[in-house]
Amino acid sequence: MTKPTTVNGPTQMPTSLSTLRFRHIVLAVLLGLAPASISSAQEASGSNQPSERTSSDLQKLQPLVDAKNWNGAINLMQGILRYAAPNSYDQALANDILSKIYLQEGEYAKVIEPMEKAYILGENYKFFDAKSQLERLYYLAQIYYQEGASSKTPSLQKNYFDKATNYIEIWLKGQNSPNAEGQMFYVQLLYNRAVQDPQNIDMELLKKAQAAAQEALQSELFPKETFYVILLASYQQEGKLAQVAELLELLVKQYPSKSSYWMQLFGTYSNLAAEASNPDEVYDYNLRAIVTIERAQALGFMNTPKDNYNLVGIYFNIGQYGKATDLLHSGLRSGAIEADIKKWELLAYSFLQINQEFKAIEVLKEATKAFPKSGQLDNQIAQIYYSLNNSEEAYRYLNSALAKGSLDKPGAVYYFKAYICYELQKYEEALESINTAADLQDEEDPQLPRLRQAIQEAIKDRQAALEAGVKE
Repeated sequence: MTKPTTVNGPTQMPTSLSTLRFRHIVLAVLLGLAPASISSAQEASGSNQPSERTSSDLQKLQPLVDAKNWNGAINLMQGILRYAAPNSYDQALANDILSKIYLQEGEYAKVIEPMEKAYILGENYKFFDAKSQLERLYYLAQIYYQEGASSKTPSLQKNYFDKATNYIEIWLKGQNSPNAEGQMFYVQLLYNRAVQDPQNIDMELLKKAQAAAQEALQSELFPKETFYVILLASYQQEGKLAQVAELLELLVKQYPSKSSYWMQLFGTYSNLAAEASNPDEVYDYNLRAIVTIERAQALGFMNTPKDNYNLVGIYFNIGQYGKATDLLHSGLRSGAIEADIKKWELLAYSFLQINQEFKAIEVLKEATKAFPKSGQLDNQIAQIYYSLNNSEEAYRYLNSALAKGSLDKPGAVYYFKAYICYELQKYEEALESINTAADLQDEEDPQLPRLRQAIQEAIKDRQAALEAGVKE
């Protein structure tokens, strides 16, 4: 009665590029930036100074920034780059400022080249302090990922993703204690790359994502929920349902108000039960599924008619017919389980399984009130009455069933009526019913001719007896 569920992981990288944060950084650089950058560089190395010409041109930057004349600022930096000596501090500084202007404008694709040049020059010649270099790495990783995600060219996309991964890994190595945001970006990057092609999961990247998520979880006192979700999704991709269940148990404990975790845990235990071959394991996982849904219901979750019916189904699966029957009966009466004829029939069958025939009749009669045009229910009542050696009631409900119609196999019902009529010595009605049964059945039951012959012989015998009585 339950269907397998899939644990859903992140399928889209939530962008870490914050416009507000970028503008803060850009303005911090551009409003008094050139002098600050120069001062910082001079502290790092006395030879790291802009040329006189560059220093003069940088004085023109402030008015352009104040006026938000970004095109003018871009032209100014490009002019510096045209005359600056190769591999000079002028080149590094102008590229750095240019990249931040593009950030301010939100032109992320144009950020990459100047920021990358600034970073490389900074590494090769120690133009910038370690903190600012790590910042460049961080944004390069994010922008490369964003541009790769929007690219339609597979080779270019892979190249950008590789660069994003490389830069964020260098950034992580340079951190004494990486912040949660950076770790999150790295884990999400690895996972989304791993599952980029759902038909060809990159298991190596998936393993790296798992390791990175586990490391983040162990390094934080209160780790972010997303680390658990990605780890969960990676286990699901590998089909490691036992680990999925273990992690979901932790999540429902930490986040009991999130109904999705309860549903996923229930589905996972149901899947484990379906896959298990050992009867003890099947029972154990089914029992865990039951406990999960009952725990969720105690918190107000998983109370839909479908959930309630799934619970009934699992009780049936583990042989708890009495409990299953009680839940099904109360659910159909209260509306907690969506009522249809098949469920009422299942309920009647359940009572028959525990030898409560009259209870089965009772619920079928109850069902006829909800489905007054269904002859199938009356037919089942007739069969139970016959099993109780009550042919008169069986006959009455068979007539009701045929009058209502909507029968699965009307030919079989007419055959049954013919048999009952034969027992009750209603021979003419029995003959009429057996003939109708023969007309309605696709393939004639081999018993049908025998019953018809018996009916005909009974009619003849009765006629002969009547004639003999008249002669006497």
